[in-house]
Amino acid sequence: MSRDPLLDWLLAEAPSPPSCREVVAGLVERLNGEGFTLNRIALGMGVLHPDMLAATFSWTRGDRFVTRSDVRHGVELTSTYLESPFKALDDEGDVLRRRLTGPAAELDFPMLEELCDAGCTDYMAMALPRSDGGLFRLSLATDRETGFSDEEISRLTALRPALGVVIELHARAEMTRSLLDLYLGPEAGRRVYRGAIKRGDGNTIRSVLWMCDLRGFTTLSDRISLDFLIAVLNDYFEAVTGPVHAHGGEVLKYIGDAVLGIFRIDRDEEVEEICQRALDAADLARANMRLLNRRRGREGKPALDFGIALHIGDAMYGNVGAHDRLDFTVIGPAVNKCARLGRLPVNWANGSSVPRSSRRPPLSIWNRSEPTR
Repeated sequence: MSRDPLLDWLLAEAPSPPSCREVVAGLVERLNGEGFTLNRIALGMGVLHPDMLAATFSWTRGDRFVTRSDVRHGVELTSTYLESPFKALDDEGDVLRRRLTGPAAELDFPMLEELCDAGCTDYMAMALPRSDGGLFRLSLATDRETGFSDEEISRLTALRPALGVVIELHARAEMTRSLLDLYLGPEAGRRVYRGAIKRGDGNTIRSVLWMCDLRGFTTLSDRISLDFLIAVLNDYFEAVTGPVHAHGGEVLKYIGDAVLGIFRIDRDEEVEEICQRALDAADLARANMRLLNRRRGREGKPALDFGIALHIGDAMYGNVGAHDRLDFTVIGPAVNKCARLGRLPVNWANGSSVPRSSRRPPLSIWNRSEPTR
């Protein structure tokens, strides 16, 4: 170990906290302990997410916690980014420092004027190298009258490689968890992240199974271009999967235009409550589809017809597939029955309460075969 307590912390302890938020909090504590007099600090890192471009972890003196804010795709085309120190940092990939007060003040970015108005006197931004050639960004500001000292600037610059390694460890872990959640669902993603990846690993769970699909999808796909078809699917998926998550369910997968989801039942006394949640989710999905079809009607497009089937039963929840390509899913007779129910050309809803004394799992189905206008 070195004789530098901050470097020792970065190399030995900082990789262990659960997220970048704790790393930033620990960095603030230790730098201020050395007398840096930080007024604010921010760490920016790219993320792999369909809606978000990056995440920023920031702290300002007086805050109890480090906060996270997400940056949406498209900001890189706006003046917020193009006229910021981060654009210059990305282009040069090194260190940027600006005095904010006094004869040496250089307020060449709107952000720096805001920091000056907030009482800050000195600003520094560093590009932290990533192993793939990309960059993380760390910015610091002080309101000390004399600003950062030359020794402090040199110290921070010398810490760049270690900081980059630590942040990348946490960023990679966070990206992995995020991708697993997006593509497998939160519960399945957690299981895979914890190492439940052996083929055949799984357990039997009791749940309300959810299957829904678009009616007439094959005919629709023959009539419109692939670009428009994808837009239709995304609108439909947004309308029907949001209610599943909002009511405590989990979407396991998309199968063409079909959605397979589950509402887990962990205890017998939860049966009635979970069944009601699933039915409420179906009602909300139906309402969402009505709104979607009204919008489509205003645009001169045909209404979308869809159906939902709900069934309660036991299923195997785990890994199936070949040795080089696995899928985390639910299988079993209950799943097959739910799929068959979804194909029935019926217009029937059974939304009554499920008796707590029922020994045999009840069947609940909501299945519409006409457009929800």
